[in-house]
Amino acid sequence: MLAVKELSKSYAAEPALSNVSFSLNRGEVVALLGANGSGKTTTVQSICRLIEWDQGEIFIDNIDTRTSTSFLKQIGAVLGGCRNTNWRLTAKQNADYFARLRGFSGSSIRKNIEKLHTALGLDEHAKKEVMKLSTGNKQKAALLCALSYSPDFVLLDEPTLGLDFNTVNDLQRIIKDRVEVAEQGFLVTSHDLGFIDKICDRVVVLDHGKLLFEGSLDTLKARLFKYELTIELKQPIELSILNNLWAGRFDLQLDQQTIKVNYGSPEQSLVMLHYLHEHNIQPLQLQIDSLSMEKAYQTLVQQKDVK
Repeated sequence: MLAVKELSKSYAAEPALSNVSFSLNRGEVVALLGANGSGKTTTVQSICRLIEWDQGEIFIDNIDTRTSTSFLKQIGAVLGGCRNTNWRLTAKQNADYFARLRGFSGSSIRKNIEKLHTALGLDEHAKKEVMKLSTGNKQKAALLCALSYSPDFVLLDEPTLGLDFNTVNDLQRIIKDRVEVAEQGFLVTSHDLGFIDKICDRVVVLDHGKLLFEGSLDTLKARLFKYELTIELKQPIELSILNNLWAGRFDLQLDQQTIKVNYGSPEQSLVMLHYLHEHNIQPLQLQIDSLSMEKAYQTLVQQKDVK
């Protein structure tokens, strides 16, 4: 559905993107991750043809986006929060307006808007102009506009910004339903890595305008570590004692009397615990967790910095 090939863009001779390539398929949710200034917004704006890039190609459904604008009819987007709405219209009026701009109207569109309006919790604000809505509800109105005409491809830039916990869960269900039923594709940027962990199939990680990683969440976690063992000790311990066995094998952190170890297989936790027992190191508490998306991302960037 989407193919970005060797995309490069500079501002005042300062590179924002350098030869970035990635793809997105139908019925897939891909996360575009990176710190502020990593090139995420430049990438998204290039895909939407809001800015011109210096080198590279972008194809949507095999259409070269530089030579044709027909692809825009099948793109829905929430860019930079809630700025894709007319503040003097209600959420429903906005959704209907933007659907009609792309040539979509009729009972099926109205039913889709009604269904989404309810799912996003906007019914109680149906008569309010967008300008009178709270920040979170403005964001919901923007999401309604982006999804109203069921575009094949949806760009969501920080879609959870300002949303409460319940609405974030509702958004997860909406995205999963759209992917499964309509095979829509989603490209999502977000600093909410818990949200990313729950909805995304693959991740694309940018760092200072360069592609740092592209692949599945499982691949990213397996490439780093799959599990995190937290051990709270009865007494302080020197890091050098643990490094005798663990150095180079695990990602080890020691904070006073708490050991945190990231590792790849369940069997390795037994090795660690056996070593502690042999050296009469008594744990007060043990906790084993699957590696979170946030930890995986942080580890990836830290490894890059070390290299």
